Formats: sequence, C-alpha cells, structure tokens
Amino acid sequence: MSAAEPAPAWSSGPARRGSYSISAVLELLRPEFPTLTISKLRYLEDQGLIAPQRTASGYRRYSEDDVDRVAWVLVQQRDNFLPLKVIRARLAAIDAAGGTGLTAVRRPRSARLDAEDVATVTGQDAGLVEAVAEAAGVPVRSADAALIQAVEAVADLANFGLELRHLRPVFQSVARQADLVELATHAVQGRGSAAAERAAAAAAECADALARLDAALLRLKVAHP
Repeated sequence: MSAAEPAPAWSSGPARRGSYSISAVLELLRPEFPTLTISKLRYLEDQGLIAPQRTASGYRRYSEDDVDRVAWVLVQQRDNFLPLKVIRARLAAIDAAGGTGLTAVRRPRSARLDAEDVATVTGQDAGLVEAVAEAAGVPVRSADAALIQAVEAVADLANFGLELRHLRPVFQSVARQADLVELATHAVQGRGSAAAERAAAAAAECADALARLDAALLRLKVAHP
C-alpha cells in the first residue's frame, strides 16, 4: 500500500458510534455498489475481513468503522482488482499499525482496460487475455475484476496441465448459468434507473448463489468421486 493511501480503522481501536443492521448496511452502500448483496457481506465476514458485533439474539450490528471497512474492501476489488488474500494481508498490516480514518480510495469508474492492461495486472500474455475473453463471450473492452480473476484462474489451472481448450465445458456451463440468471430475474426487469438497479442487484445475488452451489457440488464430487 502506498504511503498516500489512507489506512483503515477496525477492531484494533474503539469503533466509531453507529449501529446498523445488515440490511441497513446494504441500503447505505448500494448507491455506490449496486451489486452488493447480503450474501456478499456474510462472505466477507466468513473470510475474516469484517467482524460486526452480535446482539444477544445473534443479529449482526455494524459500526460506522465496519461500514467504512466494507466499502474499502469493495473498492479494492472493484477498482484495484485485488484478490481477497492481498486485501486481507493489507488490512492485517494496517490493523497491526493501529491505522485510523478509513477512506475508500477510488479511481474513475468509467476507466476501462484493454488486453495489454489486463495482461500487465495479471502478469499473463495479452493473447491469453483475449482468448479467455473470447471464450467467455465478452469484449475485452468491458474488462473488470471478473475478467482479471478469470485470466488468473486459467493461468493457475495451466499449472495442472489444463489448457484453455480443456476448459471449454466450464465456459459452456457458465453460459447456461447466465441464462438461468436472466430467467430468474426477468420479473424484476423494467424501465427506469431504479428498475435497472433492482435487476442488477437481483442478478448479482442469483449469480452468487449459483456460484456457491457450483463450488459446493464440485467439492462434493471431488471428495466422493
């Protein structure tokens, strides 16, 4: 982390006042992160990136520092394309230093990457980036953190002898799952920005559930061939 980047405050010091339910946090952050879901907030907690307090009844209560921390993590994923393991390491170092006053650092959201940019971020060849984008059926110019993560995953799988041609069934399965997401969220589609935001949020939550199902079933199949 550069010296100019603000350090987040978290459990290392007293939390700032404010007590929000998980749904209230969602309402606060969705204008900036429209695809944020309750499942995503719970996942960040499972990964040890946030630790909201619990009431006697077991309900989560987020302080203002917790909300800032969630926003910071989401910005690092969306704008800086950082994987969670890197984000976790940076937060651990900042927490250990007792940093305070977390502020999410953003770059313009309109910025788009080309194949060379993605290649630089991932350390892979631009040809591989274009091949992954083509297999996924998306233009490289629409690149975001998801394409970067896909390229990194394809590169990791190459270490096991799995080339892109071996992964065609995976890409085909994803295309079918995308059709399921569209089918499941068709009812919330409509005109206007509010409807578009609801549809995007519903699609993201549905895609998240499908991804978790896919991962769980794969683990089951590998454990019980």
